[in-house]
Amino acid sequence: MAANDGLKLHGKNGAIYVNGLKGFGQKVAVKSQWDLNLSRDYVEVTTFGDTNKEYLAGLKDISGSFNGLLDVSGDLMVNNTSLDDIPLYLYADDGSSAVLIAHGPALIDTSITASNTDAIRVSGNFRASGEWTVFQTGSLT
Repeated sequence: MAANDGLKLHGKNGAIYVNGLKGFGQKVAVKSQWDLNLSRDYVEVTTFGDTNKEYLAGLKDISGSFNGLLDVSGDLMVNNTSLDDIPLYLYADDGSSAVLIAHGPALIDTSITASNTDAIRVSGNFRASGEWTVFQTGSLT
């Protein structure tokens, strides 16, 4: 498969793993969504006489979020909130031909929501705490 071939995937087989790749780490149960933000820092460098604001790109600021149901048998994301950081792996497809999108060390925050009209849910955010590898041009770079 070459980059930009137009291959598409449905999100139904997405997954989150902690502490290792699929087959080695722990799959996070009962989650239904993850988001990955590939932001960068920008520094304004506009000077007198410029006709538009100008910027320089700085460091990556990888972060994201997740949500789903609370695993009352011991939710891995909630349990990992108190750790300094954990290896986090985000998969677009967790099937036999797994598609790993990104991975790296992450700091985890979680929030639990209970309502009398819904199942108990958990949501949270993660922030890179070191170098991440992100899917790009047909391979992980």
